[in-house]
Amino acid sequence: MGRLISIASGKGGTGKTTTAANLSIALGKMGYKVCAVDADLTMANLSLVMGIDDAYTTIHDVLAGRADINDAIYATAYENVHVIPAAIDWEHVIRADPRRLPETIKPLKGKFDFVIIDSPAGLQMDAMNAMLSGEEVLLVTNPEISCLTDTMKVGMVLRKAGLAVLGFVLNRYGRSDNDIPPDVAEEVMEIPLLAVIPEDPPVREATLEGVPVVEYKPNSPGAKAFMELAERITRIAGFKARVMR
Repeated sequence: MGRLISIASGKGGTGKTTTAANLSIALGKMGYKVCAVDADLTMANLSLVMGIDDAYTTIHDVLAGRADINDAIYATAYENVHVIPAAIDWEHVIRADPRRLPETIKPLKGKFDFVIIDSPAGLQMDAMNAMLSGEEVLLVTNPEISCLTDTMKVGMVLRKAGLAVLGFVLNRYGRSDNDIPPDVAEEVMEIPLLAVIPEDPPVREATLEGVPVVEYKPNSPGAKAFMELAERITRIAGFKARVMR
């Protein structure tokens, strides 16, 4: 059976979607069958980052009772990686019932090795429904104290709700001389630090190109950090790398 991993944070703009996309493709490169789910129902953009911009059926249609989840799964240009996109128009948002997210997403674990769920930030109802669609959670934060503490709170709530908190990603480290160092961040978060993603221009360039950096510039520091994150996740999950591509 596959692993259901929610990508979560206490604040918007930390890099959850970037992390979800790059982790998905990195796992695909390692030979795993992956489905990335855009569960951010009001601010969807995972599908655009992963090169799907013309999806007819989306998770919103499924949550509105108008389609089956299997009709919303799309192959991407990246080997072993599929995506379930979300709609970007308000009409679809209004029709979708976010309370159906867990029952919609959980059955995917029988089809994929990893289901990566890109969730909204914070602890509002939409965010909670998305995050609780997973069985495990990977937190994403930036090296700023307010971001760390808000994300720590999300982790505490999710742990109490029954999710296993795998650890956290310290994203965009090195932007400022005032950045909180990784060892201090780990002390604040009180969970394992799984990866430090440096502030790396190719990551932003890749986003503008609509191609995740692990594919856009695989030898860049940011891409290597995301690949290392994927390796850590597979070790935690008890998987062995199948094929490195």
